[in-house]
Amino acid sequence: AHDFDILGCGDCLHQFVALAVSRDHVSTTYDDAYFSGGGAGYADYLAEEALLQRSGRQYAMLLARHLRVGRLLDVGSAAGFVLAGFVDRGWRGTGLEPNARMAEHARSVLSLDVRTTTLEEFDTTSEEPFDVVSMIQVIAHFHNLRTAMDQARALTRPGGHWLIETWDNQSWTARLLGRHWHEYSPPSVLHIFSRASLVRLAADYGMTPVAFGRPRKRISGAHVKSLLAYKF
Repeated sequence: AHDFDILGCGDCLHQFVALAVSRDHVSTTYDDAYFSGGGAGYADYLAEEALLQRSGRQYAMLLARHLRVGRLLDVGSAAGFVLAGFVDRGWRGTGLEPNARMAEHARSVLSLDVRTTTLEEFDTTSEEPFDVVSMIQVIAHFHNLRTAMDQARALTRPGGHWLIETWDNQSWTARLLGRHWHEYSPPSVLHIFSRASLVRLAADYGMTPVAFGRPRKRISGAHVKSLLAYKF
């Protein structure tokens, strides 16, 4: 994780990893070990079910302040836990997840419509546009950011919304920890946003901010321990 150069824009403060991404980047970076091997990933993702479903319900409550329930595309669904939280609150959800084991868990255990693919490779002609495209802790991981955002725009109905959650490289924790900040974890994380750079990116696709906030985050002790061990 310390053998990569991270470059930054002096204007919008966006940062990115100077890395030529190969065709097999997604399959090798988000293999089964990412969800159970610790390090920059998870010690045991499936053990996070209750926490993540609760988070999904909280995100749905946030959306309820601004729009009615409808069709939602959840990008990077993993085992479907966050998506299940949205469904609990009335959303009709579809998920995208490149890891075959996680996507199969979402389908077979939670009976969710989760497709085994990336946003970049998803066939947008096969779907009606969605009311919301949800990108929760996923936009930093896109191996082809512009292609992913083109796809997101094509999958969003006119007047639709994006729900994006990502870390802010101008937050006090990022500035306090410096190069030891956990979000500096390539090759999983390829883009590190500031609020300015995220707003600028969204504007390129005709999207304007509706609201900002800091959602309550709960993660397991095992996940915290794994991240700290990976960084230090």
